Amino acid sequence: MNFYEKIDYSALSTYLTCPRRFLFQYVMNLKPAGQSIHLVFGSCWHYGLESTYNILIKDSSPSVLDATETSIKAFHKLWKLDGEPFWKNEDAIFPKSPGHAANMYKGYWDRFLVSDVKNRSILAVEAPFSIDLSVKGLKLPNYIGRIDLIFSSGENGIDILDHKTAKAIYSTTPQTFEMSFQSDGYLTAGRIFYDKIPTITYRIALCQKSKIDFVPITINKRSAAIEHFLSDLCHYADEIQQNLNLLEEDKINCRERSDVLQSFHRNPGYACTTFSSVCPYYDLCRLRNNPLHWMEKAPQGFIHSEWDPELHEAKTKQRLSEV
Repeated sequence: MNFYEKIDYSALSTYLTCPRRFLFQYVMNLKPAGQSIHLVFGSCWHYGLESTYNILIKDSSPSVLDATETSIKAFHKLWKLDGEPFWKNEDAIFPKSPGHAANMYKGYWDRFLVSDVKNRSILAVEAPFSIDLSVKGLKLPNYIGRIDLIFSSGENGIDILDHKTAKAIYSTTPQTFEMSFQSDGYLTAGRIFYDKIPTITYRIALCQKSKIDFVPITINKRSAAIEHFLSDLCHYADEIQQNLNLLEEDKINCRERSDVLQSFHRNPGYACTTFSSVCPYYDLCRLRNNPLHWMEKAPQGFIHSEWDPELHEAKTKQRLSEV
């Protein structure tokens, strides 16, 4: 992705966590080989809900059984592409398995079908947005994203809904979402494109062996918070571009593995073990001061795979159309 032209929440949050990880993941395009069940299940779960909500825009009177069946069919369509080739044994990945997803969909629509369709109207499903950050002659990338759901709540404004999957809810989870750039980005997009200050609710589906539950976390912010977010966003977008410019100098000046880069410095400590798991680039970070030789040839256990949310969306739709 060309970060002089656009940037999304995923890349930005990675940079805030650790600039060196941003270099590995989004500039050098290094990705651990293999598939992650967490990412695959989350994508399939999300696609099942997206397909059903697209139908609910036109038909506001389906049964729970119809909504559940539509979600399950969509889940399996994407699962056959990204999940089934790698995890044929569902018991090995339970509860993140197609069988458990079917039970989760039934619980989801039992709980939310009436409130989502009868009491308010769906304005958009998977709504893309792009915010121009260029200010005062400073050329900055557009901040892009895609909102899962936008509801109309009458005269009171609009409600944004985002779906997540998680193993558990921790004591710091609400604060994590409240301070997230993703939350602020969605609220800002809603404020700009609908001329109203929305609320945002994260509906978190718990993937547990003995429990099916969906925890809502709702966030409200004043317009002043949006201005603060835009100021921070411009600051970090500019900082990333400065690091990209320094990287071009590093490519010339840093020839040996032991040379220290002047761009995208490490953020050792908490960033290496965020969420009680080791960063996937932990060993690469320790192995060399200068990792730029891996831009041409990926190290063992990694592949080159460029991330671009717009191209990824188009590629996924193309693959699904060929099933």
